[in-house]
Amino acid sequence: MNSDILFKLAFPAINIVIGVFFIFVALKTLIGRRPLLLSSRYLFAVMCLAFLPTIANSIVMGLSSSQSFSKILWMNPLIFLMLLAFFWIQMKGYMAFAISDVYFRDALLASAKSLGYSIEETMSCLKIKETGHEMQVAIQGWIGTAQLKSTAKESNDAVRQIADGMTKYFQSTPGKMNYITSYLYLIVGVFLIAMSAWMFSLKL
Repeated sequence: MNSDILFKLAFPAINIVIGVFFIFVALKTLIGRRPLLLSSRYLFAVMCLAFLPTIANSIVMGLSSSQSFSKILWMNPLIFLMLLAFFWIQMKGYMAFAISDVYFRDALLASAKSLGYSIEETMSCLKIKETGHEMQVAIQGWIGTAQLKSTAKESNDAVRQIADGMTKYFQSTPGKMNYITSYLYLIVGVFLIAMSAWMFSLKL
């Protein structure tokens, strides 16, 4: 695959996939008027797609360059792969979109209560008193997003159950929402698809 094909075919195709994902998140919250809770691994997959053209382009250039220069070019994909490995570790659990601080907290506590759990708040995490499982919560209420993840592998099932309960809570119980990220995702998604359509129109 040469650089022209990579730029005019592969790159816009990947952008369309990313754009569709952004638009899906945006419309799911804007039209549904309910927060969306997704596995963070979906966002990691989107991040991998975003990095893929740069990694592939560096590999193509490295294979076609002189031996001394290719060693420098190979640094790029290695750095990006290291970054992706770091993000894989960080991006665990679930991401919530279009939420407010209070709405997210109410959903979490209601879900835990429906499972027979009571939550104890510590300095660094939330702890389920009955099982000892711990989870971390990071809420960015000003942009309408939050993350819920386990602190250890043995807490994964408990976090998944709570996340499922939160989704049911969002579907059945209205609350205050924040659509800043939804509007941003919609704008970015439309832009990516429009740009990709223009790139497809270019002649190879």
